[in-house]
Amino acid sequence: MSKTKRTNPVILKAGMSIGTGNAESDDDLLFECFVTYPPVDEALKVGSAGMILAGRTGSGKTAIIRYVQQQRTHTSEIDPSEMSMSYVANSDALRFLHAIGADLDLLFQVLWKHVLCLEFIRLRWGVDNAAKSMTIFDKIVSRFTKDDRKKRAVAYLQEWGNKFWITMDQNIKEITEAYENRLNAEFGAEISKFKAGGQYEKRLSTEKKSELVARARDIVSADQLRDLHGVVEMLASTSNEDMQQCFILIDKLDERWVDESIRFRLIRALIASLKSFKAVRNLKILVALRTDILERVVQETSDITFQREKFEDHFINIRWSRNDLRQLVDKRLSTVLRRQYTGTNIAFKDVFSKNIRNKDPFEYLIERSHMRPRDLIAFVNECLTASDGQYEVAPTHIQRAEGEYSRKRRDALVQEWRSTFPTLSEMLSFVASEKSVSVNYATLIDSPKLEELALNVGSGKKVSYDPIYDLCQAVCDTKQSAKEALLKNVLSILYRVGAVSLKTREEDRFIVSHLDEPLVSPDLIAASTHVRVHPMLHGAYRLNEYGQWKR
Repeated sequence: MSKTKRTNPVILKAGMSIGTGNAESDDDLLFECFVTYPPVDEALKVGSAGMILAGRTGSGKTAIIRYVQQQRTHTSEIDPSEMSMSYVANSDALRFLHAIGADLDLLFQVLWKHVLCLEFIRLRWGVDNAAKSMTIFDKIVSRFTKDDRKKRAVAYLQEWGNKFWITMDQNIKEITEAYENRLNAEFGAEISKFKAGGQYEKRLSTEKKSELVARARDIVSADQLRDLHGVVEMLASTSNEDMQQCFILIDKLDERWVDESIRFRLIRALIASLKSFKAVRNLKILVALRTDILERVVQETSDITFQREKFEDHFINIRWSRNDLRQLVDKRLSTVLRRQYTGTNIAFKDVFSKNIRNKDPFEYLIERSHMRPRDLIAFVNECLTASDGQYEVAPTHIQRAEGEYSRKRRDALVQEWRSTFPTLSEMLSFVASEKSVSVNYATLIDSPKLEELALNVGSGKKVSYDPIYDLCQAVCDTKQSAKEALLKNVLSILYRVGAVSLKTREEDRFIVSHLDEPLVSPDLIAASTHVRVHPMLHGAYRLNEYGQWKR
């Protein structure tokens, strides 16, 4: 019996890795193996409208932010955790206004615009001390002192002229304190009663609340926002003087940088504030924002004044092609092996040389991903570990690696969407309970597991933003219409997070959220709907067949 011909000179070892999949801890390979694809080009282009890097976790948002920092000279990163927004969240006066339903959006926009204006001035003119702050202030103001239209903006700059160099958190505290003083003067007695506890705000009549909200509106008015808009116009008129491009970068908005009660409203205010800065031609603001956080922003702050469609032009939607992902995996694997085996030039196909289930190994891996770098990096790492001591990754190694990879991806999916769908784990278990990768609507609506899901969720403690909790309680009350509504909403959510693909009509093909429409309304899901569990989850739930991901 002849031995299999060896295709490369390497020995694979447990612990061998092509990276972490996390840009913050991936310095070893991030820049050396960086792949430039269309979202990167748009992020680097100051003249483009795109300012919000929108993508799922692991799609490469932070990687782009870090790449821009490396490629451009004049960059400044704003860390939300250093902005003292907790001071805003803990303000008794502002908490009182929030509790009675007053709109704090204008104040939050003031905070963001103020921070962005000052950060641009510091970056553009290198302001790092009080003396230089006043020099630059004089330079800007002198151009507009005779312009009557800019009087209010000039006055605003005069107020803050000697504070351009102080820390961002000090600026935010000063603005908030100014509002607090005015609010305490107006509502001192009510705020004291609110601080004393006893849910004072709930004991107020509707008429009294309306009166207080109206009075607060006069204090938290649009005046300062208009002043700041004038400042932005002044900065825009100076932006033609040279070609020095400045980048302000904002990341980590998905972390716990401020109390949950106002976090999503602050993010909404940031998004609303970005538009006016497009007039500053030599400034590019880039904000990394996870799509599930965007969903919560829309969910938590939904009203007629904030519509996602209005901001579509400003989104840089991060999507990877198969070729770009193959290039990324190839670069990383060949770099790791070249470092260990000097002089070798080994590509993915040299290590993953055999088809698995009659499929090219890269296609097999990519079908079990959401077309994101983190997924592919994690799967390849598991395959390398499973191939310890071998010179190539065989199909049996890929199968062995898939179970661990699938389990970790399931847990990551639940964690990723926890802030939007807190009972996602229960929904995943429900759709996988049939132990088949393909299932139809009729089977699911008649399954006793649907009632188990309703009982498990509906009998637990309600999380205020859980979209299926009330439906689960209605099912527990034996309402058949609620049972159908629950299933349709569950399938809509599972589609949105990428756990299933759907075919809503017999004549249609299966669609999946990371490649096709990002949302499928529950209203479009009917008795004719067919469901497929994403191959990424097959191993985690030990489903009894490995169906192909047909499109």
